[in-house]
Amino acid sequence: MTVLGRGDLSPRRKPRRRGRRWWLLLLLVTLAVVGWFGRQALRGDNTSSLRTGNVPCVQPTHPPAPADPSAVHVRVLNGTNRAGLAHEVADQLHRRGFRLAGVGNAPHVVAATTVQHPEAELAAALAVAEQLRAAEVGAAKVRVVTLTIGRDFHGLAPKQLASRQHVGDLRSASPSPSPCPSSPG
Repeated sequence: MTVLGRGDLSPRRKPRRRGRRWWLLLLLVTLAVVGWFGRQALRGDNTSSLRTGNVPCVQPTHPPAPADPSAVHVRVLNGTNRAGLAHEVADQLHRRGFRLAGVGNAPHVVAATTVQHPEAELAAALAVAEQLRAAEVGAAKVRVVTLTIGRDFHGLAPKQLASRQHVGDLRSASPSPSPCPSSPG
């Protein structure tokens, strides 16, 4: 029944708010997930990464043992303004057992003494570098091991120093115990 001027006497219906409960539920679930990950990070629990799979153990690589001087062909280039230096050094290397592949002048004056080698000749380059007090060793597009004498060159290393460097190179070339755990056989 309706009373004039008062409108309908039935209680007013609240308008339906559609979707608001879903947003609230989604917000609560998001907060729970973020809270769980935050708690894991604070605790330092990192076992979830271990469950995903085994992490491979990387074996360290060792440089090769230096080659025997009698097996090394070396080309000596003079990168200084000092005349005849390449011939002097080549003669000294020949007396120490190296085989000469050529002697000449570098295209320009260089500051540092270098030993360049073909990709597969690192062992030969190490044998030459042992005979020097200091030299930069690196791969290059050369046919034989090439010693370029720079302005920093002050003669070959004494035989005792060369011998100690050889022992050090052999020690670094020998494999040490593997850091990887051995698998049960």
